[in-house]
Amino acid sequence: MKINNLNTFKNKKIAILGYWLEGKSTLSFLMKLWVTDITIFDKKNITEKNKDINYITWDLYLENLDQFDLIIKAPWISPYTNNLLKYSEKITTQTEIFTNLYSWKIIWITGTKWKSTISTLLYLSLQNAWYNVKLVWNIWIPVLDEIDIINNEKYDYIVYEMSSYMLEWIEPKLYIWFINNIYNCHLDWHNWMWNYSNAKINIIKKSKHKVVNIETKDFVKNVENIEFFWDSTNYLYSDKKFYIDWIKVLDDKWFLLIWDHNKLNIVWILAILKQIKKDKFCSPWVLSRLINWLKTSLETFKWLPHRLEEVWIYKDILFIDDAIATTPESTIAAIKTYEYKIWTLFLWWFDYGFNFDKLVETIKYYNITNLVLFPESGEKILWDLSNYNYDNEFKFNHNWFEFNLLKTKSMEQAIIFAYKNTEAWKICLLSNASASYGLWSWYIEKWNQFQEFTKKYSLK
Repeated sequence: MKINNLNTFKNKKIAILGYWLEGKSTLSFLMKLWVTDITIFDKKNITEKNKDINYITWDLYLENLDQFDLIIKAPWISPYTNNLLKYSEKITTQTEIFTNLYSWKIIWITGTKWKSTISTLLYLSLQNAWYNVKLVWNIWIPVLDEIDIINNEKYDYIVYEMSSYMLEWIEPKLYIWFINNIYNCHLDWHNWMWNYSNAKINIIKKSKHKVVNIETKDFVKNVENIEFFWDSTNYLYSDKKFYIDWIKVLDDKWFLLIWDHNKLNIVWILAILKQIKKDKFCSPWVLSRLINWLKTSLETFKWLPHRLEEVWIYKDILFIDDAIATTPESTIAAIKTYEYKIWTLFLWWFDYGFNFDKLVETIKYYNITNLVLFPESGEKILWDLSNYNYDNEFKFNHNWFEFNLLKTKSMEQAIIFAYKNTEAWKICLLSNASASYGLWSWYIEKWNQFQEFTKKYSLK
């Protein structure tokens, strides 16, 4: 639903669909606008209730939505799998509310992988260059909590990391729209690949500047005035140097982000900085200044939490937390980063429609024999392992390659397995290759358990 101004919410009967971080934020936003007719819908029971708010929970939480003028939906609720398409004219989201009512420059960062690193480095570079800039994640703090649109809060730039969940049906006018890659992902939520790719692509048409990885050119072939980057474009990395328009702009020295896929990330940020230069009178000095502050950021920024984060060396084993790697391609990149040093690998499977063939090839190529398979990864990644019991270590031959496996639902058992089977001065890597829904109430619980049990069993 198109939100034109704050008065849109006045005297409306409003449903908040999904009451977690973003739902609670939406309620706070509406109450600041003195909206009085609010009903919260959630599939779980809500124990802490406001006496002035209506609540519908459990099995009935998706019923009777036709009675409302406006439905503000949480990103994690799919309109395709929950019979919500019939309400599409009434549905809006925090992302749509924000982008329709915020009048200044928004830089959208989206793609299947590595968007968090790109968003963070771009934010740090602009901040170091003394711009008033705000970073908004696709998780953590909802955008209407981050930026006060009621009181017309203004920044030079908003760097907004976007998930495909947040992009359905919206048509915002953006300053820069950036997409780094599109792989099969979240197909369970989007119902099929066309919906997933279109959620990322349909926004580009109304953006002032369009910055796109040339790998995705087939997805955007009907869109004009796109600035492509990477192979055979004006933005390159070669021989430890970064180039714009075939001119060297940056040497790869002293950067803490040392892995190959991060060289891609840096090239992509350079493409964005050049678009900013266009609106600064095309000044070479402005671009040089921005690149210099990017260089400063790269010399001080090492990694994001849970993104190839080296937890510590315990009992001569390096434990690495790459829990945000939720695609096979991300885990492949992690494996190629450490190559033959990896001895034990933790994997998940949540059926997004991934193909794991290249991941299995990579695991075999680097001779990673010890695998911990959380549900339901065994059946999807290797073979049908349903006849094998949980928490019993066993050998499994896959096309003449022998794995040492543990099927488990317990992070504690996984860590015990890792300490038992990982050789000294080798690596135990947690890198999902898929989402890990189902075992924990929230993914942060998974991260915390990995680090908690790693430390606990180092003392035994």
